[in-house]
Amino acid sequence: MADTTLEPTVVALLDWQGRLVWTSREVKRRELGLAAFEYVRADQREMAKAAVEAAVTRRKQFQMQVVDEFGDHYRVWVWPLDSPDVAVCALAIHVPEELALLTSREQDCLKLLGYGVSPTKIAAQLRIGVSTVHTHLRRAREKLKLPSLEALISFAARHCGTFSSSPMEHAVEAAH
Repeated sequence: MADTTLEPTVVALLDWQGRLVWTSREVKRRELGLAAFEYVRADQREMAKAAVEAAVTRRKQFQMQVVDEFGDHYRVWVWPLDSPDVAVCALAIHVPEELALLTSREQDCLKLLGYGVSPTKIAAQLRIGVSTVHTHLRRAREKLKLPSLEALISFAARHCGTFSSSPMEHAVEAAH
């Protein structure tokens, strides 16, 4: 069964070039002074670098889903700071890799469920039947090995409310 406890988070402060200045906890093989985006899987580095650069230059907040070089999945929020030494704050929350097992439609349903949208409204928003929504949610629950609908709702609220349908998707501006 998937763990339903809150996963650890890491807060990192970056300088104007995107180098680690400080982290909230010891993270495996992370050294201060190295570019934070270098720790992201090679095929996602440009996306991560672009998000940090946009926070620095355009003063915009961004959210992205990344995989690190060890295969761990994270949802990361990046936002600008106003300090001579620290330009960016990044909040990274570990998300279960099982999310990659879900189809894009199952992810869409969980994302809306995570925001508290009812199955009827999910169906209307996605232009599918309510029974199809229930099928997607049941299959997602089974794939995630969650014991109940309540566990699925809790999981969705923590891990899917802002989960993008593709981990490879370019960084998107945070909506909220």
